[in-house]
Formats: sequence, structure tokens, C-alpha cells
Amino acid sequence: MSDYKAKVANAGFSKQELLGFKRQFGQLKATYHPNLTAELTLPALIKEEARKSIIMTRYYILAIFLFTLAAAMFGNWSYLYMPAGMLFFALLDVRSSAREEDRTIACQIKLMILAVKLWF
Repeated sequence: MSDYKAKVANAGFSKQELLGFKRQFGQLKATYHPNLTAELTLPALIKEEARKSIIMTRYYILAIFLFTLAAAMFGNWSYLYMPAGMLFFALLDVRSSAREEDRTIACQIKLMILAVKLWF
């Protein structure tokens, strides 16, 4: 079993979440030509969904870090309104991404954690 397959298997997805991924997998297999989906597996699909789940959120996290660092460097803690605002927009992004894919927010967060685990 390859490294990413083990990480996907240990991600802690519930049975309902895995059935949702299986439904999406079946839709992809039915939509595209068999030659295009010959190498597509369920763990590979989950890995790709995890990668897509963190695309925009990582920029919010970087902005939160930079604005907090700027507030610490300048010693003016009133600058912390920007990291709070960025955190609000990051949470809105997670919520909208979950709704767009018909997932729960918990499943979306599990996908984001899996994406971070796949980096390391």
C-alpha cells in the first residue's frame, strides 16, 4: 500500500462520507471515457479532493500569519483586526466549499487535514 493510500485510509472519514466519495467516483467513471479513468481509484480521488480543498484556504492562513507578524513587529496590537477578518473569510471559504460539493463542514476539515498530512 503506497504512502498516500495509507494516509487516506487513516484520515478518519465516516461511512457516510466514504459513500459520498464513492458516489462521486461512480459519476466520474460513468461520465468520462474508460481510457481516461482507467487509472483512477477511490483513494486517488480522495487525494485530489483533499488537494482541492485547501487551495484557497492556504492563502488566508498565510495572510493571517503575515498580519500577526506585522502586528508583533510594530508593537501595535490594534493591527490584529486584519488577522481576525482573514480568519472570518477563511471560515466562509471552508463553508462555501463544503456546500458547493455537498459535504459537511467536518468532512471538508478532514479533507484539509489530509491535504496537510499529504504534504509531509
